[in-house]
Amino acid sequence: MDDCIRVILIDDHHLVMDSLRARLEQEQDISVIEAFADPRRLMEKIGSLKPDVLILDVNLPYIDGFELAALLKQEYGAPLKIIMLSGYTYDEFYRKAYELGVNAYLSKQASYGQIIHAVRQSMSGHMLVPERIFSASAQEKLTPMEREVLLRVAKEMNNREIARDLAVSQRTVEYHLSAVIQKLGVKSRVGAVARGYQLGIIGPDFYR
Repeated sequence: MDDCIRVILIDDHHLVMDSLRARLEQEQDISVIEAFADPRRLMEKIGSLKPDVLILDVNLPYIDGFELAALLKQEYGAPLKIIMLSGYTYDEFYRKAYELGVNAYLSKQASYGQIIHAVRQSMSGHMLVPERIFSASAQEKLTPMEREVLLRVAKEMNNREIARDLAVSQRTVEYHLSAVIQKLGVKSRVGAVARGYQLGIIGPDFYR
């Protein structure tokens, strides 16, 4: 079907890869167009295959899965969705995957249903990273000035008022607000405030 999600698998464990391929191909909206055990072959063929989603093992021969993901993201950007499977579930691994732009980092113990869900969610542009990792990453990335701008947006101050309050130009406020919106993964001022509350950047006693 032309509207199927085109998936490529890469794992040097053939039994694991074959089992996953067989399960994915039971889904009417998913088509596994190729599977590779050697990442070098993937790099040779991916340009012509044009997959939507790549599911890769973190432990690969010749190149680390994170290195491979970084190379692919650099070359193909957001249109290529990447799901990583790993036996390691350390927070720093989740955070590294998130920072690379990986759409999902799943344990190798994940069920087929969870992997299928990740495939579909990635096609909608979602990143399935644990909330604790997202929260830590977002808070660490906001600069002190960006936090100050966000706090004033939460007080319903406009850009001119924020500029006056912080003794900076309105253009500077606009720059920092744009950075906040991007880092928090939202699309608007309202979304930034909502995310700020969710992540604890804006505390419950903010208005006291």
